[in-house]
Amino acid sequence: MAEGDARRIFTGIAKSYDRVATVLSLGQDPRWRRALVEAIDARPTDRVLDVATGTGMVAQALHDRYGCAVVGLDQSADMLRVARTREGVFEEVVEARAERLPFTDAAFDHLTFTYLLRYVDDPAATMRELARVVKPGGRVAMVEFGVPAGIWRPLWWLYTRVCLPVAGRVVSSKWFAVGAFLGPSIERFYAWHPLAAVERYWREAGLDEVRTLIAAADTQIARVERNLERAARLASAAPAARPRAATLRRRRRPPGDCQGRWPGRRRRG
Repeated sequence: MAEGDARRIFTGIAKSYDRVATVLSLGQDPRWRRALVEAIDARPTDRVLDVATGTGMVAQALHDRYGCAVVGLDQSADMLRVARTREGVFEEVVEARAERLPFTDAAFDHLTFTYLLRYVDDPAATMRELARVVKPGGRVAMVEFGVPAGIWRPLWWLYTRVCLPVAGRVVSSKWFAVGAFLGPSIERFYAWHPLAAVERYWREAGLDEVRTLIAAADTQIARVERNLERAARLASAAPAARPRAATLRRRRRPPGDCQGRWPGRRRRG
């Protein structure tokens, strides 16, 4: 299941993750993460939880841009070993699962996560748990892969089924496994959890003002405020009393594109 996938995929690739992820995404991964961080719009006094922090790339960007306190959480001990080498970035680094966050309600001003939902067994329940720890009016921002439509779909399929595994093989057998896993994993997730369902999950989690942006053929960035109304691949919204989700925005994108969700806000009250 999803939990086992995460352990299998992320064990043994931490040291090369930042570099190889950039190469396999054709240089787009850093751009998607920058858009995610920009959507949070934190203040220096804010406290942000970065879930699925991995090696700490988003956490580093949050710290560098806003000077805010960042808590990183991930289930992979290998990835967290690399994250802990980022001096001065984290207030705390926690090894735990997103489905069971070891924090009290409304403990954080904002929350970010990247490439998480495909690795949990119950995305809807996980999204409710994420919203639980965000203060009313706080933002939730996410980046996740998506599946393109139209003429880009065959090109995306070719890239994820052929190019990614071959490129991964050049690096190592572990990265070959990652490359072979991604395409089917992304397609399977959206077969089970189409965009409309993901939007409904955010609403049910109590978020609104969700905006979605298609950043590339297969990635999404979303920002939701703790007052969820709609969540899509790239969403963004300003803090409100309770998380809110942002409105859907689309733009033409090339194969391998990323769809994002900018921070939506948590509803107040």
